[in-house]
This record gives sequence, structure tokens and C-alpha cells, in this order.
Amino acid sequence: MNPANRRDILKYGAAAAASTLSLPGLNLAHAQAGPLKIGLITPLSGPQEFIGSYVKNGAEIAVDQINKAGGILGRQVALEIRDDKANPAAALAAARELLGTGINLHTGGISSAVVLALIPVMQQENGVFMTCGAGTEKMNHENYSTNLFRPGDAPDARGRAQARLMAEKYPQITRWTGLIPDHEYGRTMWSIFVDGLLEFYPALTGKKPEILDPILLPYGVSDYRNSITQALRQQADGVYNATYGGDAITMFQQARGFGLMQRYKVVCDAANEFLVARGMKQQLPPHWTGMHYYAEANKGNAMSDRFVADYLAKTKDPEPLGWAAEAHASIYALAKAIEKGKSTDTKSVIANLKGLTWDTVTGPRTLRAEDNQAIKDVELVYIEPAATDKGYRVAQYQKVEGKSVLLPASPGKKLVLRKA
Repeated sequence: MNPANRRDILKYGAAAAASTLSLPGLNLAHAQAGPLKIGLITPLSGPQEFIGSYVKNGAEIAVDQINKAGGILGRQVALEIRDDKANPAAALAAARELLGTGINLHTGGISSAVVLALIPVMQQENGVFMTCGAGTEKMNHENYSTNLFRPGDAPDARGRAQARLMAEKYPQITRWTGLIPDHEYGRTMWSIFVDGLLEFYPALTGKKPEILDPILLPYGVSDYRNSITQALRQQADGVYNATYGGDAITMFQQARGFGLMQRYKVVCDAANEFLVARGMKQQLPPHWTGMHYYAEANKGNAMSDRFVADYLAKTKDPEPLGWAAEAHASIYALAKAIEKGKSTDTKSVIANLKGLTWDTVTGPRTLRAEDNQAIKDVELVYIEPAATDKGYRVAQYQKVEGKSVLLPASPGKKLVLRKA
């Protein structure tokens, strides 16, 4: 056992702790081993910085809540935060540094390339990593690792839920294309969305969709005009966008000058939540987007209501986005697994994360033991410009049961998808 991990194993007495996270039999007087450190690796600079800021805020709120309730096994929790710049090399350097200091538990990782790069080092150095939004399906399939967990919605559940929604609401729109960043996440989401179109349109409408070649966009650039011009030559009725973060805002703003989005009868965005809406306000095109978490859809959930209140107090933002909620959920999952096993040892935490059911701001979730993927409902919203202080409004939202769109576990095997 790693000496740093051995120091984390605490003894239990007969007294029960007052904390909502505490286990019967915990004697807080014996839990004096210093703060329990968790690594947080997320982009805090570059074009994805503001997504990383949501991850950071969500994790910090979870830690504050847990500490106020007595900590984990009677120990206060402290985050060790590092900037990965959404870059695999920077993420690897940060992870090796944290692992080298004995910090074996980590969260963050919103970039698919980052998360895939972290798998080998987590395995080699006996670490655990919880992603707060990476969209690659490989982490639960051909690149499956016991050391990597996704406590949020899977890309196959998200993309297929969106495709099913399109078939249900727009049965007459059968000619689809994509605006797809030419990297791991973009290609993943397009392939999954196409799989869903090919299943749900025939099943629900009796029509076979026509899938046009997607427009592949460069990543992290400031000029999308060539790609937009290429898209203007197509004759598609529906478009699926998988650009995200700062890239998405730039692309949508430039596309507006060409009237591109107005050419489509429906725009479906993979995962930008309110980022594009906040950037464009009344100039944004009406569109559906995927949400890790939509507060309005979770009103009445005590954990969600408290999260919204704490987020407002911390940031002055009344509308936390889903990456914050996923970071919050990841910290609570780690807390419950540690409490359950009475240890922060990597082997114990992994064993107790597998099959774990825990409370989150979107309701109970379960980490599937076979592949470390959470079973979680998919939340989708339709946003349109509006003469409000925000410049937009949610016209409708929908939850899709996660079990109904999540594909079966196949750890170690490539995810099999329908192809056009």
C-alpha cells in the first residue's frame, strides 16, 4: 500500500458522527490526520477557461458543504487545483505532480483528449479520476480503465436522446448534417447522434433519415468562414453542432453574418448549455441544447435547491451550468465511496464507487459497475432569443430517462454504432 494512502486510513470508534456524510461508529476525535486532499484538474486558461471555472466553482461548493457538515471521516477536505488548459500535455504534467505528492483522488477533465491521456498515468500511479464532462465514449468502451469514472451522462445517452427528441418533435425534418470539430469529442458526438437518427426516425416516424457529410471544423481557431461557406453549399434541413465553449460562440457569431443558422429548420446543439445564449443574447439562433443540469427542471430536489442558493452566494450567478453540477456530483461520489469503505486507499475507493448510488442535484445516480458509467437522466432545453435581461429564454425543456437511451456496457470493446 502506498504510504501516503496508508496515512489516509482512519480508525473508527463507537460514537456516531453528526455529519450527514458520516457513518455510524465514526469517532471524530480519532480523525485528526490533516485535510483530505483531492486534485482538481480543469482548464483555467485558454478558450475553455469559463467551462473550467464552472467545474472549479461546483467542486468548491461541494467541498464547502461537506466541510460544514463535518468533513469526510471527520477530516476537512481541501482541493489542490491545477490548470490543464484543455491540453493533454499540461494535464499529464499536473496529474504527475499531484500523484507525486500522494494525492490519489482527482476530478475535473472536461476535454476528451485530456481524459484519454490521463488513463495510463492513473493506472500506473494508482490514482482515481472522475471526469466532469468529457464526451468520449472510448473511456467506457475500448479504453476502459478501472481507475476512470464518469459520474455524469454518457455521450451515447446524450446524443441518442437528442436524436430521439428530433424524431419526436420534427418528424418531417429528415435531412441532417453536422458542424463538427475535427477532434475526439466532435467525431464521437456526431457518430452517436447519427446512430440515434438511424434508430429513432424509422421507429417513430416510419421514415429513413438522409445523413449528409458533416462539415469538419478546425479546433481552437478564430476564423470559421471557410467552414461556414462550405456548409452554405449543403441542402440540409437540420444541423447538429458539436463545437463547444469559446469555439462555439465564435462559430455561431460568424455564422450569423452569413445567415447560416437561418437556413436550417432546426438546430440541435450537443452540449453548450447556455454558453452560446449568454454570448449572443438576442442574436442567438433558436436551438435545442443538451444540459448536464438545468436547475428549473430540478426544483424541489433539496440538494439542487441548496446548490443553486450556494452558487448564487459564491458567484452572484443565479443559473449554474451543468459542468458545475457534474463537479459537485463527483465530489459527493468520492465522499460516499470513502465513507463506505472507511478509507481513501485507491483500491477501496474504486471498489466502493462501482455500483454506487448517491444523491445529486439531478436526483439519485448509480455508477454502473461494469464500466464506471453513471446512469443519469438526460436534460434538454430549447432556447430562443427574448427581450429579457438575459436576452434569451428557455421555451421548453425535457428530461429523457437515461436507461432508455444508454447503450449496454461493453468495457474493453469498441462501441458499435449504426452508420449511414
